[in-house]
Amino acid sequence: MNIRDILERYKADERITGLAKALNAGKSPRVQLRGLVGSGDAAMATALYFLQHKHMIFVLPEREEAAYFMSDLESLTGKDILFFPSSYRKPFEFTQPDSSNVLARAEVLNELNHATEYGQLIVTYPEALAEKVIDRSSLEKNTLEIGINNKLSIDFINEFLVEYDFDRVDFVYEPGQFSIRGGIVDIFSFSHDLPYRIEFFGDLIESIRTFEIESQLSVEQVKQITIVPNVQSKFLTENNISLLEYVEAGSQVWIKDVQFTLDIIQSGHKKATALWKALSAEEKNQNPDWIDPKFAFTDEKLIADQLHDFPLVEFGKQFFYNDAQVINFDMRPQPSFNKDFTLLIHNFKANEADKIENFILTDSAKQVERLYAILDDLDKTVKFTPVNISIREGFIDREQKLACYTDHQIFDRYYKYKLKKGYQRSQAITLKELRELKPGDFITHIDHGIGKYAGLEKVEVNGKTQEMIRLVYADNDLLYVNINSLNRISKYSGKEGTEPRMNKLGTDTWERLKKTTKKKLRT
Repeated sequence: MNIRDILERYKADERITGLAKALNAGKSPRVQLRGLVGSGDAAMATALYFLQHKHMIFVLPEREEAAYFMSDLESLTGKDILFFPSSYRKPFEFTQPDSSNVLARAEVLNELNHATEYGQLIVTYPEALAEKVIDRSSLEKNTLEIGINNKLSIDFINEFLVEYDFDRVDFVYEPGQFSIRGGIVDIFSFSHDLPYRIEFFGDLIESIRTFEIESQLSVEQVKQITIVPNVQSKFLTENNISLLEYVEAGSQVWIKDVQFTLDIIQSGHKKATALWKALSAEEKNQNPDWIDPKFAFTDEKLIADQLHDFPLVEFGKQFFYNDAQVINFDMRPQPSFNKDFTLLIHNFKANEADKIENFILTDSAKQVERLYAILDDLDKTVKFTPVNISIREGFIDREQKLACYTDHQIFDRYYKYKLKKGYQRSQAITLKELRELKPGDFITHIDHGIGKYAGLEKVEVNGKTQEMIRLVYADNDLLYVNINSLNRISKYSGKEGTEPRMNKLGTDTWERLKKTTKKKLRT
């Protein structure tokens, strides 16, 4: 059974067709969906999306809930969903930006600038919605489009990137960096989770590909890329706008608890303003990327006004607008079975008596086999249909006559949302360490043990010049390690103040030590 079969039923459901009709009626209609439980909210949103293909923005009460909701949408739609986070590690604390969050925000804006006729789905939360963004025309002016067979000088790219606050480094490991080595330019744009490697032949771009930070290995060839600078820094001016002003008119806004959203934005705006006032003039001058909250954040009054420009859907348990059309759903949460399969069988049979179909949603074939085996042992007459996706919470819809249960709730297991990996700072640790290493620092190679870092050296291999890491071992033995094998090296971490004993190349001492350590760990 495919999830699309269930969603097709909902596309024809009069509650969903009624919702579509209500959202298309008049200017900025308000609709309340009452009675949704579990992942029923994401399922209804997906059915409406497949019916209309319009831009949709989902505002969940907090980041964790937003991530779970987004994971549901990814599973149900089978497409990438855009996640729009706050730029900061802690809400409204603009002194602690997070590169991965800044990148994710820029990625959303870039995707919206290149949007196709099919609607984009964006998931966010109040702290992120409160934070202003660069306006569309400014973003377009400050981005660089590069394609294969374009004529472009490396000097021009260098000047462009320096002008837009990119740092020139030996090896890129986080957004906002670039490196130039001969005819190769590596750029970590704020519009993609992976850096780009651009190869030139003179002034002609021969190839562009993404690559992994740690291994330096290519991931995929691309024909065209957009280089986006850090849009949270000097590009934020009095022209900044909210995300609601950035998205296309007619986009649908779904909010789970409007009042809570406005309250969070109000208290956060006050917190950011107080923090700004508490900073000294010297601190502000030393940190030009810190932005005055009046340019960086929208207050709750402006957001409340802007919401009047959109068709709006309220869902959840708290409702805000008095003039909204109400659509009721007769849904029940998945019962708690506590791994009691007799109880599960009893529930399945009660559903069957009420003409309700039983579906179990799981992306694990092993779990399906396990369930079949357990139920076959206890009662061969019980029936269910497996559906090959995973969602956060099951639900029973008495009107549609279906029960969508999750395997993790049946087996009483913890469920963690699955989001695309994205850029993670932890990926960069080995490259960052390499950049910070000084000749003479001790390192550990997974195959050869403890040696000393002796800098980078260009070495010719099979007629090609490659950057190699030079390591010195006992008796001044030399080892050259390709940058592609960076993941096999780490900075030595031993007892502070004591100098480690270096290993000798070509002996099995290091292997014996590793085996002994593993044995000690096992016993």
